Amino acid sequence: MQTGTISKLRQTRGKRSKTGCRTCRARHVKCDEAPGACKNCTSTGRSCEGYDMHRLPDTKPFKYLPDVASHMHRAMNADERRCFSYFRYHTISDFVAFFDWQLWQRLVLQMVHAEPAVYHAVNMLAAIHEDSVDNDMRLTGLSLGRPRHRFALEQSARSLALLNKRHCSHDPELQQVTLMCCLLFTLSEFLLGQYSRAFLHLQSGIRILNETHGQRSVVCSSRNRDLIEAFRRLDIMGSHYGIGPLMTSNKELAGQELWQGDLPMFNNLEEALQVLRRLMAIEVPWVTKCWALTDAEIEARSDQLDQKQQEILSRFAEFALNLETFCQYSYDTLSFKEQRGADLLRLQHLSQSLTVKICLTHGPVPDALTPEFESLLAAHEAFITKLPERPTIFLDIGIISGLYCVSNRCPDYRVRFRAIKALQSWPHFQGMMNSNLVSAIAIVRMQSDLHTNSQNAHLRLETQQELARFLFATLTSTQQAVEWPSLRYGKALQGSQYG
Repeated sequence: MQTGTISKLRQTRGKRSKTGCRTCRARHVKCDEAPGACKNCTSTGRSCEGYDMHRLPDTKPFKYLPDVASHMHRAMNADERRCFSYFRYHTISDFVAFFDWQLWQRLVLQMVHAEPAVYHAVNMLAAIHEDSVDNDMRLTGLSLGRPRHRFALEQSARSLALLNKRHCSHDPELQQVTLMCCLLFTLSEFLLGQYSRAFLHLQSGIRILNETHGQRSVVCSSRNRDLIEAFRRLDIMGSHYGIGPLMTSNKELAGQELWQGDLPMFNNLEEALQVLRRLMAIEVPWVTKCWALTDAEIEARSDQLDQKQQEILSRFAEFALNLETFCQYSYDTLSFKEQRGADLLRLQHLSQSLTVKICLTHGPVPDALTPEFESLLAAHEAFITKLPERPTIFLDIGIISGLYCVSNRCPDYRVRFRAIKALQSWPHFQGMMNSNLVSAIAIVRMQSDLHTNSQNAHLRLETQQELARFLFATLTSTQQAVEWPSLRYGKALQGSQYG
């Protein structure tokens, strides 16, 4: 009798709604879909969270996306569960592909559990990241014709609405929540190629940090340290393209000497990474200033500039020596991930050293430096070959700056072409740098130089046609290309033809 009753109840239950309110869908119950707020929620004293404007298209379950609902202490609908799973098992994995970072491995996951605003911002980033990966990391701009973009837009609106509700509160956690959301929004806008909006979010976060600079509760908090480091890295990257540094701590660092005394020896990879970041925080803004100088200004200040140049090169040489000493004794004991991190440190040293050497030369680079460009390129090609799984987004040092240097400044155009091909072989984002656009800029620069020097014979006709096709495809798909800082700052596209 009891079994029959249960069977009858199962037969009379309605189908679970796939278009109902968020609350009913999370509870896996049928929703009456009443306008505004469903009666199923209001009649039982629950708060109806309303209806999603946009849903992701139905897809077969992905084997590589584990179910995360059991790990979360909040209601999640199917789309949110899918995006958060992608964030946890793909986006975070990319962020820490070369170096561990507690910001992604611990802090953001803790905040997702406790803060709905961060939860929705994470889903926004995951949806955009997955869409970018499917599109080979091209910068398409925000397209409402793309289901993941519509979903991301709705998630961003929910995150902002939750932040606005707490705007006037004195919640001590609000600042950290706001900074995390600023970071997630910044990265999402960079992925879309909406650089103007990305820098607005970045500047908002930096403004908060500058206003609280020196306050013990912010600067010394262990929970904030990794979050502050993320803004510091993006700020330094921005200065490489004529934007910043804006952070008070970075400005103070840029005015200091490279180091007091000898560089320390490294006991582990993290110590080497921290020293390199410190050197680059001073070197990168200085190089940017050199790029902006006229030939007359360089000539007038040649003694001062040459002295600084030699000082920086000396410190990088010292860093390289200490790194090689560490690797000589420890490289074989490192994990595969740590070995790739050590390889990246070597590449970054080579890249920055060559960049410093040529930053005061605005005209053609002397042919005598061609072997250094070739060595730098060969090291990058070897690194890419050894990398079976290549992350699509990360915020630390990488290969783009070195390949940018080779593909734009090497006197040998055949070496430039190899550098462009290396960039094209690994579509990805390194902070705010996109490999597709960097290679497109290099193509424009090379075409311009070849035309100016009447040296088109250096490249075969098939090669020139291949470059033209890639350039056209990249810039056609990149709706926001004109916003990219390097295009605007370097004036790379002025007077160029793509057709």
